[in-house]
Amino acid sequence: MKRFLMACLGLFIVATLSFYLHKPVLNAWHAGVLSWHTFRLSNTALPDGARDLSRYRVTIDGKPIPALEDDLSALTYNLEKNTLWALLNSDPVVVELSLEGELLRSIRIEGVRDMEGLTHVSGDRYVIAEERTHRLLVVDIPDGVDSVHTEGVPTLVVGIGSETNKGFEGLSWDDDGQRLLVVKERNPMRVIEVTGFVSFVVGEPIKVGIREIKSPDSPELFMRDLSSITHVRGVGHKLFLSDESHILVEYNAARQSISLLDLRAGRSGLESTIPQAEGVAVDSELNIYIVSEPNLFYRFSPE
Repeated sequence: MKRFLMACLGLFIVATLSFYLHKPVLNAWHAGVLSWHTFRLSNTALPDGARDLSRYRVTIDGKPIPALEDDLSALTYNLEKNTLWALLNSDPVVVELSLEGELLRSIRIEGVRDMEGLTHVSGDRYVIAEERTHRLLVVDIPDGVDSVHTEGVPTLVVGIGSETNKGFEGLSWDDDGQRLLVVKERNPMRVIEVTGFVSFVVGEPIKVGIREIKSPDSPELFMRDLSSITHVRGVGHKLFLSDESHILVEYNAARQSISLLDLRAGRSGLESTIPQAEGVAVDSELNIYIVSEPNLFYRFSPE
Protein backbone atom coordinates (compact mmCIF):
# COMPACT_ATOMS: atom_id res chain seq x y z
CA MET A 1 0.00 0.00 0.00
CA LYS A 2 2.84 2.37 0.85
CA ARG A 3 4.43 1.85 -2.58
CA PHE A 4 1.08 2.44 -4.27
CA LEU A 5 0.59 5.73 -2.40
CA MET A 6 4.11 6.84 -3.30
CA ALA A 7 3.43 6.08 -6.97
CA CYS A 8 0.19 8.09 -6.86
CA LEU A 9 2.04 10.98 -5.24
CA GLY A 10 4.65 10.82 -7.99
CA LEU A 11 1.94 11.00 -10.66
CA PHE A 12 0.39 14.01 -8.94
CA ILE A 13 3.73 15.83 -8.79
CA VAL A 14 4.41 15.19 -12.48
CA ALA A 15 0.97 16.45 -13.48
CA THR A 16 1.33 19.54 -11.26
CA LEU A 17 4.75 20.44 -12.66
CA SER A 18 3.34 20.00 -16.14
CA PHE A 19 0.59 22.50 -15.38
CA TYR A 20 2.98 25.17 -14.13
CA LEU A 21 5.41 24.61 -16.99
CA HIS A 22 2.55 24.97 -19.51
CA LYS A 23 3.08 21.49 -20.97
CA PRO A 24 0.24 19.09 -21.81
CA VAL A 25 -0.97 17.37 -18.66
CA LEU A 26 -1.93 14.28 -20.66
CA ASN A 27 1.70 13.75 -21.73
CA ALA A 28 2.92 14.21 -18.17
CA TRP A 29 0.23 11.89 -16.86
CA HIS A 30 1.26 9.24 -19.36
CA ALA A 31 4.91 9.64 -18.36
CA GLY A 32 3.84 9.03 -14.79
CA VAL A 33 1.91 5.93 -15.82
CA LEU A 34 4.99 4.56 -17.60
CA SER A 35 7.13 5.30 -14.56
CA TRP A 36 4.67 3.45 -12.34
CA HIS A 37 4.64 0.38 -14.60
CA THR A 38 8.43 0.42 -14.84
CA PHE A 39 8.61 0.44 -11.04
CA ARG A 40 5.92 -2.24 -10.75
CA LEU A 41 7.57 -4.62 -13.22
CA SER A 42 11.02 -4.16 -11.69
CA ASN A 43 9.63 -5.21 -8.31
CA THR A 44 7.54 -8.19 -9.43
CA ALA A 45 8.71 -11.80 -9.35
CA LEU A 46 9.14 -13.18 -12.86
CA PRO A 47 7.25 -16.32 -13.95
CA ASP A 48 8.93 -19.33 -15.52
CA GLY A 49 10.10 -18.74 -19.08
CA ALA A 50 10.25 -14.96 -18.72
CA ARG A 51 12.80 -13.22 -20.92
CA ASP A 52 13.33 -10.49 -18.30
CA LEU A 53 13.87 -7.62 -20.71
CA SER A 54 15.52 -5.53 -18.00
CA ARG A 55 18.70 -7.63 -18.36
CA TYR A 56 19.07 -6.88 -22.10
CA ARG A 57 21.68 -4.37 -23.30
CA VAL A 58 22.25 -2.96 -26.76
CA THR A 59 25.04 -4.65 -28.77
CA ILE A 60 24.38 -2.91 -32.11
CA ASP A 61 23.30 0.67 -31.47
CA GLY A 62 21.50 2.46 -34.32
CA LYS A 63 23.54 1.07 -37.21
CA PRO A 64 22.44 2.76 -40.47
CA ILE A 65 21.71 0.52 -43.46
CA PRO A 66 23.06 2.75 -46.28
CA ALA A 67 21.36 0.80 -49.08
CA LEU A 68 17.96 1.62 -47.54
CA GLU A 69 17.34 5.36 -47.55
CA ASP A 70 13.99 5.60 -45.79
CA ASP A 71 10.83 3.99 -44.39
CA LEU A 72 12.33 0.79 -42.97
CA SER A 73 9.39 -0.84 -41.24
CA ALA A 74 8.33 -4.18 -39.71
CA LEU A 75 10.70 -7.02 -38.86
CA THR A 76 10.51 -10.81 -38.69
CA TYR A 77 12.98 -13.63 -38.11
CA ASN A 78 13.28 -16.59 -40.50
CA LEU A 79 14.50 -19.46 -38.33
CA GLU A 80 15.25 -21.71 -41.30
CA LYS A 81 17.50 -19.16 -43.01
CA ASN A 82 18.73 -17.50 -39.79
CA THR A 83 18.09 -14.09 -41.33
CA LEU A 84 15.84 -11.11 -40.67
CA TRP A 85 13.21 -9.77 -43.08
CA ALA A 86 11.81 -6.25 -43.15
CA LEU A 87 9.84 -4.06 -45.53
CA LEU A 88 9.73 -0.54 -46.90
CA ASN A 89 6.27 0.99 -46.58
CA SER A 90 6.81 3.83 -49.07
CA ASP A 91 8.06 1.47 -51.77
CA PRO A 92 6.52 -2.05 -51.99
CA VAL A 93 9.78 -3.85 -51.22
CA VAL A 94 10.67 -6.65 -48.78
CA VAL A 95 14.33 -6.91 -47.77
CA GLU A 96 16.39 -9.73 -46.28
CA LEU A 97 18.99 -8.69 -43.68
CA SER A 98 21.81 -10.49 -41.91
CA LEU A 99 21.86 -10.63 -38.11
CA GLU A 100 24.51 -7.88 -38.30
CA GLY A 101 22.15 -5.55 -40.19
CA GLU A 102 23.65 -6.02 -43.66
CA LEU A 103 21.36 -5.96 -46.70
CA LEU A 104 21.33 -9.36 -48.43
CA ARG A 105 18.57 -8.98 -51.03
CA SER A 106 15.52 -6.93 -52.06
CA ILE A 107 12.23 -8.27 -53.47
CA ARG A 108 9.57 -6.06 -55.01
CA ILE A 109 5.99 -6.97 -54.06
CA GLU A 110 3.56 -6.21 -56.88
CA GLY A 111 -0.10 -5.39 -56.23
CA VAL A 112 0.16 -4.01 -52.68
CA ARG A 113 0.20 -0.57 -51.12
CA ASP A 114 0.92 0.87 -47.69
CA MET A 115 2.58 -2.29 -46.33
CA GLU A 116 3.12 -2.11 -42.56
CA GLY A 117 3.22 -5.65 -41.17
CA LEU A 118 5.33 -8.68 -42.08
CA THR A 119 5.80 -12.09 -40.47
CA HIS A 120 7.45 -15.34 -41.50
CA VAL A 121 5.33 -18.49 -41.24
CA SER A 122 7.50 -21.36 -42.55
CA GLY A 123 9.57 -22.18 -45.62
CA ASP A 124 9.11 -19.41 -48.18
CA ARG A 125 5.74 -18.32 -46.78
CA TYR A 126 5.12 -14.89 -45.26
CA VAL A 127 2.09 -12.78 -44.34
CA ILE A 128 1.94 -9.09 -45.26
CA ALA A 129 -0.48 -6.54 -43.79
CA GLU A 130 -1.67 -3.36 -45.47
CA GLU A 131 -2.32 -0.67 -42.87
CA ARG A 132 -5.30 1.29 -44.11
CA THR A 133 -7.14 -1.47 -45.98
CA HIS A 134 -6.83 -3.98 -43.09
CA ARG A 135 -5.89 -6.54 -45.74
CA LEU A 136 -3.78 -9.61 -44.94
CA LEU A 137 -1.99 -11.42 -47.78
CA VAL A 138 -0.21 -14.79 -47.75
CA VAL A 139 2.75 -14.68 -50.12
CA ASP A 140 5.59 -17.04 -51.01
CA ILE A 141 9.04 -15.51 -51.53
CA PRO A 142 11.30 -18.23 -52.97
CA ASP A 143 15.05 -17.96 -53.37
CA GLY A 144 16.39 -16.32 -56.50
CA VAL A 145 13.45 -14.01 -57.29
CA ASP A 146 13.55 -10.21 -57.34
CA SER A 147 9.78 -9.68 -57.53
CA VAL A 148 6.59 -11.40 -56.37
CA HIS A 149 3.09 -10.88 -57.76
CA THR A 150 0.18 -10.96 -55.32
CA GLU A 151 -2.62 -11.49 -57.82
CA GLY A 152 -4.60 -14.54 -56.76
CA VAL A 153 -2.84 -15.04 -53.40
CA PRO A 154 -4.94 -15.85 -50.30
CA THR A 155 -6.31 -12.56 -48.96
CA LEU A 156 -8.37 -11.65 -45.91
CA VAL A 157 -9.82 -8.26 -44.94
CA VAL A 158 -10.42 -7.88 -41.19
CA GLY A 159 -13.04 -5.23 -40.45
CA ILE A 160 -12.30 -4.73 -36.74
CA GLY A 161 -11.41 -1.07 -36.24
CA SER A 162 -11.53 -0.30 -39.98
CA GLU A 163 -13.55 2.85 -39.33
CA THR A 164 -10.37 4.74 -38.37
CA ASN A 165 -7.32 5.64 -40.44
CA LYS A 166 -4.91 4.11 -37.92
CA GLY A 167 -4.84 0.52 -39.10
CA PHE A 168 -2.75 -2.64 -38.81
CA GLU A 169 0.78 -1.86 -37.72
CA GLY A 170 2.33 -5.22 -36.84
CA LEU A 171 2.05 -8.96 -37.36
CA SER A 172 3.46 -12.10 -35.78
CA TRP A 173 2.90 -15.75 -36.59
CA ASP A 174 2.44 -17.82 -33.42
CA ASP A 175 3.73 -21.22 -34.51
CA ASP A 176 2.92 -22.74 -31.11
CA GLY A 177 -0.74 -21.76 -31.31
CA GLN A 178 -1.06 -21.80 -35.12
CA ARG A 179 -2.51 -18.32 -35.15
CA LEU A 180 -1.74 -14.91 -36.60
CA LEU A 181 -1.43 -12.02 -34.15
CA VAL A 182 -2.23 -8.53 -35.44
CA VAL A 183 -1.82 -5.19 -33.66
CA LYS A 184 -3.71 -2.02 -34.49
CA GLU A 185 -1.62 1.09 -33.84
CA ARG A 186 -4.01 3.31 -31.87
CA ASN A 187 -7.36 5.17 -31.85
CA PRO A 188 -7.83 2.66 -30.28
CA MET A 189 -5.05 0.11 -29.78
CA ARG A 190 -6.11 -3.49 -30.35
CA VAL A 191 -4.58 -6.96 -30.46
CA ILE A 192 -6.40 -9.41 -32.72
CA GLU A 193 -6.04 -13.16 -33.22
CA VAL A 194 -6.74 -14.74 -36.62
CA THR A 195 -6.92 -18.54 -36.97
CA GLY A 196 -7.58 -20.78 -39.95
CA PHE A 197 -6.43 -18.29 -42.59
CA VAL A 198 -2.68 -18.83 -42.82
CA SER A 199 -2.69 -22.59 -42.23
CA PHE A 200 -5.54 -23.49 -44.58
CA VAL A 201 -5.28 -26.59 -46.80
CA VAL A 202 -6.21 -26.21 -50.48
CA GLY A 203 -9.34 -28.19 -51.31
CA GLU A 204 -10.62 -28.28 -47.73
CA PRO A 205 -13.24 -25.96 -46.19
CA ILE A 206 -11.73 -22.83 -44.69
CA LYS A 207 -12.85 -21.92 -41.18
CA VAL A 208 -11.46 -18.54 -40.21
CA GLY A 209 -11.68 -17.37 -36.61
CA ILE A 210 -11.16 -13.74 -35.57
CA ARG A 211 -11.25 -12.50 -31.99
CA GLU A 212 -9.92 -9.62 -29.96
CA ILE A 213 -7.45 -10.69 -27.28
CA LYS A 214 -6.50 -7.21 -26.07
CA SER A 215 -9.34 -4.70 -26.12
CA PRO A 216 -8.99 -0.90 -26.09
CA ASP A 217 -9.97 -0.68 -22.41
CA SER A 218 -7.43 -3.27 -21.24
CA PRO A 219 -5.37 -1.85 -18.34
CA GLU A 220 -2.45 -3.94 -19.63
CA LEU A 221 -2.16 -1.71 -22.71
CA PHE A 222 -0.55 1.21 -20.91
CA MET A 223 1.55 2.28 -23.93
CA ARG A 224 0.63 5.24 -26.15
CA ASP A 225 0.66 3.14 -29.33
CA LEU A 226 1.52 -0.31 -30.69
CA SER A 227 4.02 -0.38 -33.55
CA SER A 228 4.91 -4.09 -33.63
CA ILE A 229 4.51 -7.49 -31.98
CA THR A 230 6.56 -10.69 -31.97
CA HIS A 231 5.93 -14.16 -30.58
CA VAL A 232 8.68 -15.82 -28.52
CA ARG A 233 8.79 -19.48 -29.54
CA GLY A 234 8.36 -22.19 -26.95
CA VAL A 235 7.25 -20.12 -23.96
CA GLY A 236 4.10 -18.50 -25.36
CA HIS A 237 5.25 -14.99 -24.49
CA LYS A 238 4.81 -11.91 -26.69
CA LEU A 239 6.81 -8.71 -27.05
CA PHE A 240 4.86 -5.51 -27.75
CA LEU A 241 6.78 -2.55 -29.19
CA SER A 242 5.63 1.04 -28.67
CA ASP A 243 7.22 3.78 -30.77
CA GLU A 244 5.64 6.73 -28.92
CA SER A 245 6.32 5.35 -25.45
CA HIS A 246 9.85 4.16 -26.37
CA ILE A 247 9.43 0.78 -24.68
CA LEU A 248 9.29 -2.94 -25.41
CA VAL A 249 7.01 -4.89 -23.07
CA GLU A 250 6.97 -8.64 -22.45
CA TYR A 251 3.60 -10.34 -21.91
CA ASN A 252 3.12 -13.88 -20.61
CA ALA A 253 0.68 -16.52 -21.84
CA ALA A 254 -1.96 -15.10 -19.48
CA ARG A 255 -1.64 -11.74 -21.36
CA GLN A 256 -0.11 -9.95 -18.39
CA SER A 257 2.83 -7.56 -18.66
CA ILE A 258 5.85 -9.00 -16.83
CA SER A 259 9.00 -7.11 -17.94
CA LEU A 260 10.04 -4.01 -19.84
CA LEU A 261 12.95 -2.75 -21.98
CA ASP A 262 13.46 1.02 -21.95
CA LEU A 263 14.43 2.39 -25.38
CA ARG A 264 15.37 5.91 -24.28
CA ALA A 265 18.82 7.52 -24.25
CA GLY A 266 20.97 6.35 -21.36
CA ARG A 267 18.82 3.25 -20.76
CA SER A 268 19.62 -0.32 -21.82
CA GLY A 269 23.04 0.89 -22.97
CA LEU A 270 21.61 3.21 -25.65
CA GLU A 271 23.45 6.40 -26.50
CA SER A 272 20.33 7.99 -28.03
CA THR A 273 16.60 7.31 -27.87
CA ILE A 274 15.42 5.03 -30.67
CA PRO A 275 13.69 7.65 -32.84
CA GLN A 276 10.87 5.70 -34.49
CA ALA A 277 10.84 2.02 -33.57
CA GLU A 278 8.78 0.17 -36.19
CA GLY A 279 9.64 -3.53 -35.99
CA VAL A 280 10.86 -6.16 -33.51
CA ALA A 281 12.02 -9.77 -33.86
CA VAL A 282 13.73 -12.43 -31.72
CA ASP A 283 16.27 -14.93 -33.08
CA SER A 284 16.99 -18.53 -32.02
CA GLU A 285 19.56 -17.30 -29.48
CA LEU A 286 16.96 -14.94 -27.95
CA ASN A 287 18.68 -11.79 -29.15
CA ILE A 288 16.18 -8.99 -29.80
CA TYR A 289 16.30 -6.90 -32.98
CA ILE A 290 14.57 -3.57 -33.57
CA VAL A 291 14.44 -1.46 -36.73
CA SER A 292 13.65 2.24 -36.72
CA GLU A 293 12.84 4.68 -39.47
CA PRO A 294 14.52 5.88 -41.53
CA ASN A 295 17.06 3.00 -41.73
CA LEU A 296 18.44 2.23 -38.27
CA PHE A 297 19.23 -1.27 -36.96
CA TYR A 298 19.52 -2.32 -33.30
CA ARG A 299 20.37 -5.57 -31.54
CA PHE A 300 19.90 -6.26 -27.81
CA SER A 301 21.40 -9.25 -26.02
CA PRO A 302 20.91 -10.55 -22.47
CA GLU A 303 23.72 -9.81 -20.04
